[in-house]
Amino acid sequence: MSLQVQGVAYVHPDKEPLFQNISFTVQQGEKCAIIGNNGIGKSTLLSIMAGKTACAAGMVACDSTPYLIPQHFGQYDSMTVAEALGVAEKLAAMEAILGGQGTEHDFTLLNDEWDIEDRLAEAFARWHLNGMSPCTPMGKLCGGEKTKAFLAGLNVFQPSVALMDEPTNHLDATGRSLLYEFVSQTNRTVVVVSHDRTLLDMMPAIYEMSASGMKYYPMSYNMYKETIDAENAAKAARLQNRQKELKKAEMSAQRAMERQQKHASRGEKLSAKKCVARIAMGNMRDKSEASASRLNKMQQEKLAAMKQDLNAAQTELHKLPEMKLDIGNPTMPANKLLVETTDVTFGYPGREPLWQRSPLSISLYSGERVWLRGDNGCGKSTLIKLLTGALNPTSGNVRRSQTLNIVCLDQEYSLIDDKQTVYTQLEAYNGKRPEHELKMLLNRFSLTAASWNKKCAFLSGGERMKLALCCLLVCEDAPDMIIADEPTNNIDISSMDVLAATLRTYTGTLLIVSHDKQFIQDIGIDRTISI
Repeated sequence: MSLQVQGVAYVHPDKEPLFQNISFTVQQGEKCAIIGNNGIGKSTLLSIMAGKTACAAGMVACDSTPYLIPQHFGQYDSMTVAEALGVAEKLAAMEAILGGQGTEHDFTLLNDEWDIEDRLAEAFARWHLNGMSPCTPMGKLCGGEKTKAFLAGLNVFQPSVALMDEPTNHLDATGRSLLYEFVSQTNRTVVVVSHDRTLLDMMPAIYEMSASGMKYYPMSYNMYKETIDAENAAKAARLQNRQKELKKAEMSAQRAMERQQKHASRGEKLSAKKCVARIAMGNMRDKSEASASRLNKMQQEKLAAMKQDLNAAQTELHKLPEMKLDIGNPTMPANKLLVETTDVTFGYPGREPLWQRSPLSISLYSGERVWLRGDNGCGKSTLIKLLTGALNPTSGNVRRSQTLNIVCLDQEYSLIDDKQTVYTQLEAYNGKRPEHELKMLLNRFSLTAASWNKKCAFLSGGERMKLALCCLLVCEDAPDMIIADEPTNNIDISSMDVLAATLRTYTGTLLIVSHDKQFIQDIGIDRTISI
């Protein structure tokens, strides 16, 4: 069973086109990855392929409905796990039938799936969702648990085609291992959008997505990266040669014009000495100027053609998205106690308190670089909210330095207002920076002028992350502490590399929650706190 995408295009509700002419075919049992820059429309494309979003043009053909594991789960927070997976009505119908209250409609809904509860229980166990039930509210689950709930759907429904949008974003080490195992062993068709280099390298084919189409690479990601690097090196060399040729041509044209001017001047002087008639001298001057004009026109046409060729070469060269942070460095004295928790627990309504058996007591000092790690559901994001004062502990104490300036970037980028445009969102957080500096900052984050009037609701996950960082960085003073909860979620690999390099140079206190071991290694960590 193949999955065919033919000439697909998508236009935002505000009439702004996102992509067009997307065509490719995934054969039965084939596994492939779709990569591309943040904001290019990868998630939208998967949603179209799953039949959840309408396209502006083109078509998607598949013998069965693909199963989508989404990147974002906010729209499911008001649902139960059963409702999110689309089995709530089947479970209600079976309950009514077994209770002797079943109707013909209930039997139709159930469709002889008497084992639906057993399949759900087996799927939850398969993905280590201990204590999970169909009635569990999605809003009470952490990001990794929500991802695992949708991964469990693979076992419940046994779809022929699985579409996965950044499936490793929130998964802990165990969850990632389970996902890698599934992908390597399954004989189903799998299409993945991801920045996880381990997962990408498991895919035997790569589709590089741009605004105008797809480019196919029948190879793993590492081989693709080597190929692209080699292509870019060759393009850079050709660009350098064209630049040298243009410079030589410009110098040659300048010398030719100078020779023509000298020749014309010498001719006028000789004519004057020989007492050539004024009318004749005028004719000679006109002919000379016409000749110079023709020469200049020819040279300018040649230079224009060379410049056009140079611009084409520059456009052809892959320019990786640039994301550079200028965080600055705080003035906080070294080794000063910034935050301390003592015997802390926290309980959400209707749930057993976190860390009840082993209350948390931790200390964070200025200049430290700390990795906060733990399995999905252990309370890492909750602890961050306690450290920042967004939540108060159920028991125990949290003490913070009175002058502490914390910058926190949560997983949901909650500081982003979907009703605002990109520029007005940044302007709302601006202190004293002039307009041109704000626009320069956006450009440095690959949020170009074309996106400044775009509503934040239309931003991709990666673009939201970049804008959130811009908002946090327009403050006048460098933060004493940066807390980042899964900062690499949703961003493309090149941006991730630059983010790591920038955080590596930050001298303030850094507290990072991440399941990406490569990123943790890249930023440099002094201490690990496990909960």
